[in-house]
Amino acid sequence: MAATMEDAPKVQAQPYTFDLGHLLVTDTNPLPTLTTTNKEAVLAATAQACAQGLINQLLTACPIIRSSDGDLQIKLPDPTFQLPREKPVPKEKEKSKWEKFAAKKGIKAKRNEGKLVFDEAKGDWVPRYGYKGKKGDGDDWLVEVADEKPEKQERAGGKPEKGGRGAPAEAVKNRSGSRSGTGNVMKRKAR
Repeated sequence: MAATMEDAPKVQAQPYTFDLGHLLVTDTNPLPTLTTTNKEAVLAATAQACAQGLINQLLTACPIIRSSDGDLQIKLPDPTFQLPREKPVPKEKEKSKWEKFAAKKGIKAKRNEGKLVFDEAKGDWVPRYGYKGKKGDGDDWLVEVADEKPEKQERAGGKPEKGGRGAPAEAVKNRSGSRSGTGNVMKRKAR
């Protein structure tokens, strides 16, 4: 059914209330009695009157600005109506003992290093450690060994090899022997 002007409310007892920030029109006027035959027409006419009132209010009360593109824009004012929340505003969480202590002493939380780092040579993000990682680029995966075996051969990392397992124990033994004046000879007490 098309809305006709006869179905629209003729007299408006109270004016509309506008909240232009939310593009909201509040019509506090009661609806006329609705019958099954004119229900859609009356609702459509009332909605049309409210929409027309909102557009008129926007064009008269708000400044119209021309953008750099040449388009016209209406600058809306700040909203005046507070929209309700579905849930209450959450309360601020109380600080733990550690957080209070850290704030008092000026201790800052550790910043977590990411797992990936940017490799300028490859121009890509690579893992910090592990397979295809930044730490071991794999440049020295093959080390040439000389024919003559030197006393301390260098490992792949460029560090000299450590002594055998017995080297630290032998050094301790020599030190203790030199203190007692016996040298390298171990004496055992007879029972």
